Amino acid sequence: MVLTKGVVLVRKRLCLIILIVFLLSTWTVSVAQAAELEIEKTLTETDGLISNTVLTVFEDSHGAMWFGTTDGLTHYDGENFRTFTTEDGLSQNTIGLIFEDQHGMLWFADGVLSHFLERGKPMDMSWMETPLSELDLDIQPYNETTEETRRVVPLKGVSRYDGQTFKIFTTADGLPRDTIKDIFEDKAGTLWFATSSGVSQYDGEKFNTITVNGPMGMNVLPDWWNQITAIAQDTVGNFWFGSTAGITYYNVQKSDFRYFAVDADFVPFQEMRQSPNANITDLQFDTNENLWMSRDGIDEEDSGMRRYDGKKLTIFPQSEALPMNSVDTIMQDSSGNLWFTGVKNLPPTLNETEESVSMVYNVVNPGVSVYNGERFQNFNKDDGLPSNRVWSVFEDSSGKFWFATDAGAAVGVYLPSQNSDN
Repeated sequence: MVLTKGVVLVRKRLCLIILIVFLLSTWTVSVAQAAELEIEKTLTETDGLISNTVLTVFEDSHGAMWFGTTDGLTHYDGENFRTFTTEDGLSQNTIGLIFEDQHGMLWFADGVLSHFLERGKPMDMSWMETPLSELDLDIQPYNETTEETRRVVPLKGVSRYDGQTFKIFTTADGLPRDTIKDIFEDKAGTLWFATSSGVSQYDGEKFNTITVNGPMGMNVLPDWWNQITAIAQDTVGNFWFGSTAGITYYNVQKSDFRYFAVDADFVPFQEMRQSPNANITDLQFDTNENLWMSRDGIDEEDSGMRRYDGKKLTIFPQSEALPMNSVDTIMQDSSGNLWFTGVKNLPPTLNETEESVSMVYNVVNPGVSVYNGERFQNFNKDDGLPSNRVWSVFEDSSGKFWFATDAGAAVGVYLPSQNSDN
């Protein structure tokens, strides 16, 4: 059959149209498959929470939800809310850390998040004179590169709840300090507590404290090594401690310590000749046994996330999808995605009036970021979150995600991208 020139031209145009329609449909499907966050509801004081400023969310082994806030603790069984404060036996009302051990005991402490509550608020520069001998306090080290104000934190300890009553553990029971930043349980059932004076082990009867001396030859306050903020354990069974000074690797069998700088080379401190300034806030091993570490900083060199694969350190810089230079928490979900919460610190400004002088540490609340193994993505109020200040993320047994914010606890569904080209 012989085709005329006109017929050939029509066929070419038809093929071009079909190709364009195919490409557009592919692009449309691709966009539709981009990761989404669907918030279903937000629990607030109106529903029964003791406070809208929720620092942490936790689900216990019975399926009940717990909400740690700045004003106490709320228990939610799906129908009824019940609140707990110091009047009910809690050691403190600011709860930023909830943990359940293998015996079903619940532990409540201030956690590392409680030390960031003053962000964005003026710091009074006036001073009062009080003998230190009259104070029972834990004074956190001051670091000019962070936005964290110099705070004097009353000693509170950690609370244990057996379902009926609370028991408070303090220095009188063997803890080296009463500020608890993290809790970890090993396979033997021993609890490890991160404190501002080392790591304390609890075997169910007594506490045993491990202190870090720090590397020799370093010009750094020894106590900075013992300002432990995070605990992680690798598959071999050895521990990694995050602190104000850096990362400490602890070989359990040999009782041996190694110290690492959180810089581009992640070199041991024995090879360095400068003081560390790490301010580690959290540690998390991912499914590939990479160690992720977050920092509390303000300089550009401190920003972003760091991942150590056992050989080299990879730095993920601050970006539109990871818009925070100070990361508070890292959470790995059941699919292996990593969630990050924190803020973007801005340079401090001096606020002078006739009555007082204060330093204002300004911050930007960016929402929450998630890493799927290939790229970061950010979610905020535009995506349905009640606030851009997200303190932490928790995944419950049904696969739903809870976001602890300063405007309540939001719960929703995360729909990951099905197209790796987005």
